[in-house]
Amino acid sequence: MKKTIIALTTMALLIPSAYAENLKDSVPQAKTKLEQFSAKTGVILIRGFQKIGSAQGLYSTSVNIESKEFTNVTDGSKQYGITIETFKEDGRYDKQHTSFIDFEEIDSLIQGIDYISKIKSDVTKFADFQADYTTKGELKISTFNSGDKLMAAVTSGTIGGVAAYFNIDDLAKLKELILKAKQKIESIKS
Repeated sequence: MKKTIIALTTMALLIPSAYAENLKDSVPQAKTKLEQFSAKTGVILIRGFQKIGSAQGLYSTSVNIESKEFTNVTDGSKQYGITIETFKEDGRYDKQHTSFIDFEEIDSLIQGIDYISKIKSDVTKFADFQADYTTKGELKISTFNSGDKLMAAVTSGTIGGVAAYFNIDDLAKLKELILKAKQKIESIKS
């Protein structure tokens, strides 16, 4: 009887710590400098932002782009970047998700868009293809073929993510908005 009580007591003590360890692993980690900066506690943070524009996609989807400046008042440090929010209008239940892109990653994102927007179906001998560029903040820009037509998708997030779909030529508008967002940050930093 004593062994059973000791075993049950031991299990009762171990189960909460195992559960807490699993819960800790399931909390999303901040992947970008903007997210890490924003997660600071015990300090005063000022978040400056400006909407740069939107790109209307197909199938009731869209993308919104904002420039960001986060300031830690305590030590005067700053972090810059952009957010790209994908939105899907779905009647009763609209969905949206936002990805953070650090200022230092914007040029790479633009180069990725340039590259994948030029890919054609002959990139592979298979009937279908998809080319992706993914940022640290879980933004994925994709080009793919749908029959004979080339399409693009902008997806924010992985689990529970939201995708906006575009004709391939519309990626130029998205790139233009990202460049404007970068220029806005550069004008503030100088």
